[in-house]
Amino acid sequence: MEEPEAAGARRGPSIALRMTLWYAVFSFAMITAAAGILYWTLARGMYDEDLRDLADNLNNARLLLASAPSGWVLPQTAQRPPWAPRQQPQILLRVLDAAATTLTETPGMAQQLPPPTRGELAALPALGEDRHEVISHLGKPFLTLIVRVAGSSAAAAPQFIQVAMDRDHDELLLAHYREQVWLVFGLSLIGCSAAGYFIARTGMRPIERIGQTAARIRSTTLDERIETEGLSAELGVLADTFNEMLDRLEASFRHISQFSDDVAHELRTPLNNLRGEIEVALGKARSGEAYRDILGSCLEECTRLSRVIETLLLLARFDTTTGLIEREVIDIARELATVEAFYGAAAMDAGIVMRVSAGEGLSARVNRTLFQQAVGNLVSNAIAHTPAGGTITIGAGFAAGDLIVTVSDTGCGIAADHLPRVFERFYRVDPTRSGSTQHVGLGLAVVKSIATRHGGRVEITSELGNGTQVRLALPA
Repeated sequence: MEEPEAAGARRGPSIALRMTLWYAVFSFAMITAAAGILYWTLARGMYDEDLRDLADNLNNARLLLASAPSGWVLPQTAQRPPWAPRQQPQILLRVLDAAATTLTETPGMAQQLPPPTRGELAALPALGEDRHEVISHLGKPFLTLIVRVAGSSAAAAPQFIQVAMDRDHDELLLAHYREQVWLVFGLSLIGCSAAGYFIARTGMRPIERIGQTAARIRSTTLDERIETEGLSAELGVLADTFNEMLDRLEASFRHISQFSDDVAHELRTPLNNLRGEIEVALGKARSGEAYRDILGSCLEECTRLSRVIETLLLLARFDTTTGLIEREVIDIARELATVEAFYGAAAMDAGIVMRVSAGEGLSARVNRTLFQQAVGNLVSNAIAHTPAGGTITIGAGFAAGDLIVTVSDTGCGIAADHLPRVFERFYRVDPTRSGSTQHVGLGLAVVKSIATRHGGRVEITSELGNGTQVRLALPA
């Protein structure tokens, strides 16, 4: 047999843990996406800014070269002044002729960026530019632009200007930004996890209270309910549903408790009678006729006990089984005639006239045995509470697609305040009424259970002194 610990070990992670993980992952993903977009925006903005600076320097050099006299070249530029700020990017300039010969360039430019070849210059479009991101011999990143410049005269050969900008400062700035971003990522992960855990625990606290309340409920504390004030809409629905279930359980336990008390009371009476009869028989020697009378009385009590037990077993089966019952098409007039024949002798002995009114060809698909028992219980109940000279009428017909069986009597009737409870088990209007010693209050309860199992209903109308009418409605 599997151990309880093994069964418990198969449980998944708690909802709070899963909520924490989901919140942390989602929040961290959003922060990562935002940081990535900001980083891309910063890098793109810096690149565009560098490109604009290069274009401005290129235009200045182009204007200067265009205004120079024929054969004039740019003078050697001075080195970068020592007072220039370190973060200011270094601008390198080079002028070449059509043969790729360097005419002039920024001092030290050749050591970092080699001049382009003649083939590269020849492939340059007339009105276009050549843009590259290269790494110098010293390991510094540079952004370069090469453009073709027309000579000072129509016969002059074209020249080329190459401008380069040191992007080392940009790379350092982006590297520092990445370091800060990683620090932010680490702190964000810790913060998102802590916030997710706090939110999850706060959200799960009402569920924990519901669980604690449910854990305290026992068969003796079914009156306890879950407090719904302050709960969210979803948990409020859950709590209301749980409270409704507790209401049903409490009613069921109360019904079972009352039922057990009634069963004990009803079985105690015939058992005490049996015990008394046997004690009297054993008290002294008696004649054979006296012993037969005592045994006959004991047999009556045993029959009563057997009838109560069989009825209780039938009701228990109705309560514990929910499957479909077996049905067959029966002739209603014939079945009612069978009931009349079975109870006719008892009605005649009681001085009661019994009549059956059912049309020929009237049929329905029901369980034959249960149908006979339901109608028989109604007839037996009517005989028990109808005085001599009274009449019992059994009728049948169809109404709104239902088979309606009516059992009416001219007996003593039932007060209106008792009618809502007559179908409860062991309920008797007046234990001193005629026939109460033979009827323990289960007949109408059985009729109601049979009607319910058929998907039907049972109704009763009565008036003191004017008799009772019970209508059994079953789907045809």
